[in-house]
Amino acid sequence: MSDILRKLVIEDHDQVNTLCKTIWEGNDYVPETFPKWVSDSLSTPLGIFRDEDLVALANLEKVEGTTIGWVEGLRVKEGYRKSGLGSKLNEAVVKEAKEQEIKTLWYATSSRNEPSQLVAEKSGFIKANTTGYFRLYRPYPAHSRPSPSIVPLQIDASRLHELILANPDLVESTTFPLAWQFDFKSVEGLSRLLKNSTIKVVINESGDVDGFYCMSKRDRKGDTWTAAYTVFTTNRSVFVDIISRTIDEADTLGADRSVYFLGPRATEWALTLGYVEEEFIGRRFLLYELNLSI
Repeated sequence: MSDILRKLVIEDHDQVNTLCKTIWEGNDYVPETFPKWVSDSLSTPLGIFRDEDLVALANLEKVEGTTIGWVEGLRVKEGYRKSGLGSKLNEAVVKEAKEQEIKTLWYATSSRNEPSQLVAEKSGFIKANTTGYFRLYRPYPAHSRPSPSIVPLQIDASRLHELILANPDLVESTTFPLAWQFDFKSVEGLSRLLKNSTIKVVINESGDVDGFYCMSKRDRKGDTWTAAYTVFTTNRSVFVDIISRTIDEADTLGADRSVYFLGPRATEWALTLGYVEEEFIGRRFLLYELNLSI
């Protein structure tokens, strides 16, 4: 029994649907995104076939105008897991990335997904960033009212970069998270990541930054959508205020859920809010990185 590795085409869509139908209780994003992968010149979807059945898939996405690439949507069909197919496919993606002269290859996953972490580590990826993570659903929980004395100011990515440089203890990592993605903390990286986002900052009386938050809309199936927030802060009271504001904002905008990606201090303080579900206690969103320039 031999496996065949090849680039996927639109005619494979039915098999992609079949492979993903048991993932996330049928709510996997991959079937919906697959046609875009096939048509996008920056994407290279790959699959492993066994006896003409698609048993594993993943996509390599190159970030336009950069030497950065992403491993996306790595999936192994139920009944074929824990057989090395994930590692085999990931290694094929790495090989393809080298051929496309990608220098930095990223792979994001949940701290709860140990098999996914092992696949990354077997291919030589190292953990580059860890961010806190939790979700809230409509109807949103009762929470404190935002303080009238705190007035967040809306800024752009370039200004955020300046403030981060001036306040180095605010974002200590070299990469920055938003909506299941990361990019470098440079002005170019922030501009790419936040180009369709709202950015608001809280500045204290001394002119220092106490915290900031970014919001990006993420559509899901049907009419449902998610408000994805990134929150970094050095002040606990400001953190509580930001969370209250974002809950109100998500509710007013009609978001079906709000998802939070948190800096280290915000991750710690989230435990004291009283309404973060137990399943998110200790949960993290992870970024793995492979340096292909060596």
